[in-house]
Amino acid sequence: MKIRDVNTGDLLLGYYALTKCDLVPFTGGVRLQLEMSDSTGRIAGVLWGEEAEQTYPTLKDATVVKVKGLVSSYRGSMQVQVEKIRPAKTDEYDSTELLASSEFSLEELEAGIEEMVNLITDEELHALVVEVLYDEDVKRHYFESPAGTKWHHGYLRGLAEHSLSMARLAVKVCEHYDYLDRSLLISGALLHDVGKISELEVGATFEYSVDGRLFGHMVIGFEIVKAAADRLGLQGDINVKRLLHMILSHQGKKEYSAPVEPEFEEAFALYFIDELDSKLNAISRIRNKPENQGRPFSDWVQLLGGFLYLERKDTPDNSAADNES
Repeated sequence: MKIRDVNTGDLLLGYYALTKCDLVPFTGGVRLQLEMSDSTGRIAGVLWGEEAEQTYPTLKDATVVKVKGLVSSYRGSMQVQVEKIRPAKTDEYDSTELLASSEFSLEELEAGIEEMVNLITDEELHALVVEVLYDEDVKRHYFESPAGTKWHHGYLRGLAEHSLSMARLAVKVCEHYDYLDRSLLISGALLHDVGKISELEVGATFEYSVDGRLFGHMVIGFEIVKAAADRLGLQGDINVKRLLHMILSHQGKKEYSAPVEPEFEEAFALYFIDELDSKLNAISRIRNKPENQGRPFSDWVQLLGGFLYLERKDTPDNSAADNES
């Protein structure tokens, strides 16, 4: 059973990615607090008492589990009262059934990225972007990787979708602020997150790699693009230098893990475009969760620092937007 199809009172039985497994003490003893996911969503689970304590050692390192349990409602959200759970064997499940993917096909994303690359009229930047994105190893991961684990574009092909969306936004921003360097801003949009091809690993879930945790995607991306620039002999090009700065500064502030902060117009523009695209994608995901339908507010959203107000006037524009998200 797919998680999106689950209703209160259903018996959940199947294979799911285990994204959370904590042994939590409470007044009467301990409980096992779980979160499970598949390609359609996530659901909480709980196992109580002595059985929870006995089961925890077998699950703490598991990535996929076979679970049986009754779906109930807890504080307005669905939760599985687990009856049986065990680690799954690798030949028992199809990992593609566990991971969400972009609504855009690989072919659509490849065509869209190519269209944006062709808009880069700066010869050095065009050569550099082609050198990076059309490297066979980079391309394969670029069009498979997510752009995040949970917050925004956290699904297969999410990196390409996010980068393409930002590039298209960059074109529109440059139409309004015509003094911005369009080639530079498109290049920044397409390459700003390229380091995520090594920062994140795709398995039964999306996880951070060792290098991802040690260095982060901005430093990894800087190294990928700088190595390509060196191969092409473009180290001294001013726009290449500006692009490398944009990759390092696109998260805007050092407290947001940016190694440096933006220091010129296109770098600021890239930061704001990234904020817009990532936050709207995340907000759309929250708004469209089944448990939020009909509610005035979402639960507390840590990364927004508040609740999301969900009520909207039913207009043709809003209906179209809901259908697309």
